[in-house]
Amino acid sequence: MRKLRVSLIAIVMFLFCSVGFASAQTMMLEYDGGTHEYNGEIYALVVNNQLINPPLSPIIFNDRALVPVREIFEEVGATVNYINDTQTIEVSSDEYDVVMRINDNVAYINGEKTNIPDNVVPKLISKVGGETKTMVPVRFISETIGLDVKFDSEDGAILIDSDGYVISDENQEPSIDDVVPQPDNSDDNASYTPSVETKITNVSYDITGDNSIKVTVTSNADISSYSDFTLSSPERVVVDFAGMKFDGVGDTLSVNKAGVTSVRMGDNDERARVVVDISNLKKYNIEKTSNNTVVINVETKAAAPTPKPTVNNGNSNNNSTITADSSKLIVLDAGHGGSDSGAVGYSNGNVVLEKNLTLEITYKVKEILENAGYTVSMTRTGDTLPSLVERPTQANAENAAVFVSIHINSVDNAPNANGTEVYYADSNNGNAYGTTSEKLATNILNRMLYYMGSTNRGVKTAEHAVTKRCEMPAALTEVGFITNPTEVYNMTTDEYQYKAAQGIAEGIMITLKDINVPQ
Repeated sequence: MRKLRVSLIAIVMFLFCSVGFASAQTMMLEYDGGTHEYNGEIYALVVNNQLINPPLSPIIFNDRALVPVREIFEEVGATVNYINDTQTIEVSSDEYDVVMRINDNVAYINGEKTNIPDNVVPKLISKVGGETKTMVPVRFISETIGLDVKFDSEDGAILIDSDGYVISDENQEPSIDDVVPQPDNSDDNASYTPSVETKITNVSYDITGDNSIKVTVTSNADISSYSDFTLSSPERVVVDFAGMKFDGVGDTLSVNKAGVTSVRMGDNDERARVVVDISNLKKYNIEKTSNNTVVINVETKAAAPTPKPTVNNGNSNNNSTITADSSKLIVLDAGHGGSDSGAVGYSNGNVVLEKNLTLEITYKVKEILENAGYTVSMTRTGDTLPSLVERPTQANAENAAVFVSIHINSVDNAPNANGTEVYYADSNNGNAYGTTSEKLATNILNRMLYYMGSTNRGVKTAEHAVTKRCEMPAALTEVGFITNPTEVYNMTTDEYQYKAAQGIAEGIMITLKDINVPQ
């Protein structure tokens, strides 16, 4: 039988070139705050002659092979520690100490700074509904740590041995067929899955109220063990079923009702996991209703009613209206547009573009203001791209009373970042109009927070091109983070957009009471 041998040519091709030996697979992966479709090779992983079945098998990312950190290093006797606050991975053994960070191509080997090859940084990646794994380039494992990496091109296996590892005489080197089970073409998952007698055969949900849902998990035998916990940023209820696998159950159930976005499923060798994605969790409980059925009951907090396009004076304890002055023109600027998409996010597998969200929210602000009797002009009304000079120039030429630019925030590699902030330019903060840009920004932020309930990131200064060139008070809003899974979903809904729009509109109307446009 064929042994675990590979030619030097194959090794060199694997380490330094793009890899294309294993059969292509399709699956949904989560990383960098979004959901992405993966269409590429998936490899079996053998460490010190042991088949490893990680929650996420080795994959190809940016033409380089990525492998899971913990499973490899623990198999060769090292200790792995992950520090969540700083996204730092620490690996310790008698021979080496390794420190690296997610999305950073600099690592420290025994205290010495080194660059991870090919600028392929460590990534937090998971299959949708599955456990998140730290994935690193296999070339980093080979060149920097000194583990022996080989590749079996015919069977699509990555073979990793620690320094000095020797196969005993009693257990001579087996054939690839003995170590790596051959793929079943009828199975979309190329990684090996051991047989499990107790399997989850169905996951379904029922809406039991305006803000409650029941998720029913059914197996083919007695469910003997399960555990539950919650996670935040984004909010999730997680239930693990020890020693079980899914059988014929999909990855995701889209819900988008009762405060629940979706129900996701994933499994590994230790457990099957059900994840309920929610907003504003109130309470939950788990009950075993029969030997083979577990029910997850989730209740969310009642969402505030969608603001109607009406006028409030900004005092939550006083609903008296403001008398609109139609002579004071308001210029609204929907950020980006045309060939400039702005920031990009992902929600339920769909691409979300900042330019579309800003235009949708801006139209809602316009609707609220015009219904209240104000006069509104927009720098763009469709998918066009006025320049950063043209936008404030229009406001100046139209002798506007205020200028407000609407944007969506983003930050790379920090999906937990969230909240609302409003900017003004120091260079445009005079009181020639009877009030300042800082006051306009403060009024807008206060009212947005009142309606949206988002995190307060404060009023800030920045010399944005569109605000610093305005003659009138001007502000730039960052409604939320398109890179935050919860916020990007919220911002795609009419309900949340109206909340943001109502806050922006009221902040403008409060400020207009103090504005006198110079003649």
